Amino acid sequence: MASNEKAAAAATTQPELTVESAVEQAKRAFALRKYEQAVELYGNALELLTKEAGEDAPETADLYFSYGKALLENAIAQNGVLGKDQPEVDSAEDESSKGSHRPILSFSGDAEDGDDPTIDLLNAPLDDEDDEEGEGEAEGEDEDGEPEDDFNAAWEVLELAKSIYEKQLQTDEDEEVQLKLADTFIALGDVSLETEKFDQAIGDYQSGLDLKVKLLPTSSRQIAEAHYKLSMVLDLTSGRLADAIGHVEKALESVQHRLAELRSGLDGQLPPLPAEGEGMADVKGKGKQVAKLVRDDVVQKMTKSQIEAELKELNGLKEDLVLKVEEMKTQPSENETETAPALAAKALDSELNLKGVASAPAVVNDLTSIVKKKKKPAPSSSWQWQAEG
Repeated sequence: MASNEKAAAAATTQPELTVESAVEQAKRAFALRKYEQAVELYGNALELLTKEAGEDAPETADLYFSYGKALLENAIAQNGVLGKDQPEVDSAEDESSKGSHRPILSFSGDAEDGDDPTIDLLNAPLDDEDDEEGEGEAEGEDEDGEPEDDFNAAWEVLELAKSIYEKQLQTDEDEEVQLKLADTFIALGDVSLETEKFDQAIGDYQSGLDLKVKLLPTSSRQIAEAHYKLSMVLDLTSGRLADAIGHVEKALESVQHRLAELRSGLDGQLPPLPAEGEGMADVKGKGKQVAKLVRDDVVQKMTKSQIEAELKELNGLKEDLVLKVEEMKTQPSENETETAPALAAKALDSELNLKGVASAPAVVNDLTSIVKKKKKPAPSSSWQWQAEG
C-alpha cells in the first residue's frame, strides 16, 4: 500500500514535458552526441508547438531547423555504425568514402550549444550504458537502409524551415531571419553532400554563403566555413577545380582577417565597443565594419588567454588551408586529364593545320565528335585531404 502511494506521489510530482523543457533536453543530448535522443526530444517539442501554433507558424521555424540538424547527425552517425561492419583492412583506406563527406577542419570554435556542424562526430565514444544499448538497437534497425530515410527526413524538415523563413522575409527583411535562412541553406547543402547530390549541394552552399557574406564581417569564421564547404563539393565536381581553389583561398582570407583582428586585440589596438544600441539604427549601407550581426566572440570582450588560444588554433588552421591550396594547385588540370583519343585528335588537328591540308576540318570534326561522346571519368566521391596535427 505504501509503495503504491509513493509511486502515485512520484507520478504527480514528475514535471510535465513542455516545449521549453523538451528543447533544453534536446540541446543537451545533441551536445553529448546522443542524436537519437535529440531527434526524439525535438520531435516531441515540435508536436507540442505545432498543436498550439500550427505547422507553418513562424515560431516553428527554429525548431524545424534544429530537428533537421539532429536528423542529419543521426543519419551520419548511423552510417558510421554500419560502416564498421566492413573488414578492418579497408577501414583506413575507405573511411572518407563510406562515412561523412564533411570538412575535417573546424572553423566555428567552441559552439555554445554543442551545435558545431564542422566537428567530426563519427566514431565518438558513447558515454553510458544506455547509449550502448541504443547503439545496438540502431544498428539492427538501420540494416535495411534507414539512414537514407533519415537523410530524406532531414531534407524535408530543413526545407520546411527554409520555406517558413522565406515567407517571413517577404514582409520583413529582418537580418537575424536572413542569417537563420543562410544556416538552413548550409545545412541543406550538408544533406546533399552526404547523399552525393553535388549539384544541389553547390546551389545551397552558394545561397547560404551569399547571405553570410552580406550579413557578417569578412573575419567571421562562419564565412570561412561556408567557403571551405563549397570548395569541397566543387572539388568533387568534374571541371570545377579552379572554382574550388578560389573558395579555399577565400576561406584562408577570412581566417587571416580574424587573425589580424585577434592580434590587434592582443596589442590593445582595437577601438572600444559602442554603448549598447548605439549606432544600430543606421547600420545598413555602412559596410561590414559596423555590422549588426556578430557570430564570433567579440575580441574586446575576450581575455588575453582566450585570444592567445584562438590565435594558436587559427594559426594551425591557416597552415592547413595554405597546404590545401598548394595541393589543389598541383592537381592535374582538365587538359592534363584528357583521354588519349582527345589528345590524338588535338595532335592531328595541329599537324594538319600546319600542313594546310584542305580536307583537315572534316576529319578533325569527326574525331572530335567521337571524343565528346565518351563519358568523362566520374569525380571522386570521397574527401581525401585531412588536416594535419
